[in-house]
Amino acid sequence: MGIPGENQIGVYSANEFLTRVNLMHANAFPQYDTPVKRGGDVVVIGGGNVAMDAARVARRMGAEVRLVYRRRQEDMPARLVEVHHAEEEGIRFLTCTNPTRILGEGTVSGVEVVSMDMCEPDDSGRPRAKPIPGSEQIIPAEVVIEAIGQSPNPLLIRMIEGLVREKKGNLKVDEDGRTTVPEIFAAGDVATGAATVILAMGAAKIAAESVKKMFDGE
Repeated sequence: MGIPGENQIGVYSANEFLTRVNLMHANAFPQYDTPVKRGGDVVVIGGGNVAMDAARVARRMGAEVRLVYRRRQEDMPARLVEVHHAEEEGIRFLTCTNPTRILGEGTVSGVEVVSMDMCEPDDSGRPRAKPIPGSEQIIPAEVVIEAIGQSPNPLLIRMIEGLVREKKGNLKVDEDGRTTVPEIFAAGDVATGAATVILAMGAAKIAAESVKKMFDGE
């Protein structure tokens, strides 16, 4: 998120947290070798489906969970059923609230947040969130989980000359998955922006077929 304190012990990306628990059995430590820091107070930052997943997993591990989202609840990109289930499990929603820094001295002790005013609509049609001066407060936390979206690693794109990107940063590709460098094909989030696994798999199959045709001289 680019705020102070993100490198402290107890700060996880949602991907790391969910992978450790769901695939590596961190919830059963020490029976399994991969631990995850358990916290009595957990703050999850985000409003999408992954944020709901992370909040509910942390809750099932015994934590008191607050979900911090900078817009209104009705603006959350998560599916309504996901939001409903999170509420049923006791997740507390702090909407119109945005984190400004993570507190602690090496280990997380809290999160400073600021209240947000909903102003004129942005390009997506949702109200633009603007900080309210003097509204800062501290939320106690031993674990912070960031679920604010993922993006492909930009290093490879920057290293290859000739690749053209769209306004949002994704690679420009044609209907066959071919980039602006004729021998390079792309599929998934790097080409379309954030989307679903099934769409990425479908695009990858098209790109793979196009590569085969290229090698076959078609």
